[in-house]
Amino acid sequence: MLFATLVISKMTTLGDTSRWMSGTIKLPELSMILTNSSMMMDFLGGVSSSVLGTLLGNVPFLTLSFYGIYYSISKLELTNKQLLFILFLLSFPSFGIWSSIAGKEAIGVFFMGIILGYIIDLINRERYRMKIIEIFSIYLLFIFKPQYSVAIFSLIVYVAVSNKFHLKSVGKSALLLFHIALGLSMLWIFKDILNDLSFEMPAHFSLNSGSTRENTIWVENYDFFYNAPYGMFIGFWGPTLSEALLKPMQSMVFVESGVIVGFFIYVLMCNFMRALKTNKLNIYVISLLFIMLFWMLFVHYPFAVLNPGSAIRYRENFYGFIIVFIFFLHLKIKYKPEKGGLK
Repeated sequence: MLFATLVISKMTTLGDTSRWMSGTIKLPELSMILTNSSMMMDFLGGVSSSVLGTLLGNVPFLTLSFYGIYYSISKLELTNKQLLFILFLLSFPSFGIWSSIAGKEAIGVFFMGIILGYIIDLINRERYRMKIIEIFSIYLLFIFKPQYSVAIFSLIVYVAVSNKFHLKSVGKSALLLFHIALGLSMLWIFKDILNDLSFEMPAHFSLNSGSTRENTIWVENYDFFYNAPYGMFIGFWGPTLSEALLKPMQSMVFVESGVIVGFFIYVLMCNFMRALKTNKLNIYVISLLFIMLFWMLFVHYPFAVLNPGSAIRYRENFYGFIIVFIFFLHLKIKYKPEKGGLK
């Protein structure tokens, strides 16, 4: 928080944090506060900064994001070494900056962490009923990041159906194929709407901004779909190599993204090698990873592909979610627990 507010803020704009930390309590209609994320942030940030000041007013938001991370990690059975490793992955500057100051990202880290805690319990077959804080987090999800609900509810439905009917490998494979078919069908049905929306996205990014790229990705009809694989990758990675060489801050993020993707590759290779040795492929884990990563990156890419700064900022909303989730699945496979839904 101190690094972001005292150092980074002198080098670049920290999103809308200055707006939230205005020191003025804004009181629009209650319905607007409860249904509009910006109005809610205006109110919460105004109250926090009025009471605690423009610096310490960030602390409540920092605390929320911290608790979201704690809630999900507390569901894992970790050794000290494993805990240090996962905390290392969650301690990169970009994630620390955006999750430690007043902003929608801190709220996103909070509710995504709480929801992940529920999903982990669901996978472990410990419970089905949601706690009040988890229901509240679903509400925040729809207010702040409704596009993420596709990935969240796809995961929950897949796990719930697999558990309810005690599906074996064949059943889980069939369920995955059904999910893919249903997803493709929905994309086909709404292809024209998504195509039209993609042409409107560049208007939300000013070329006067130092990091905004010229729109070369959505030029022809249905480029939104044709260029999705590249868009999903660069939307998550952030700056390109040429951009990183021009700007020191983006070079730092470029290295971060390399380490993160390296972690993903390492986990995949470990489990691939294990599958080769045992001649067993865990379709359940493959399904969970595919559903989570595909939908999360797919809904993220339209908001990220035209600006590396936006890509990294918005990535922090779900970064903690994917890191803890992948680590959780890796541990489940590695240690083959007696209890759990990964058999």
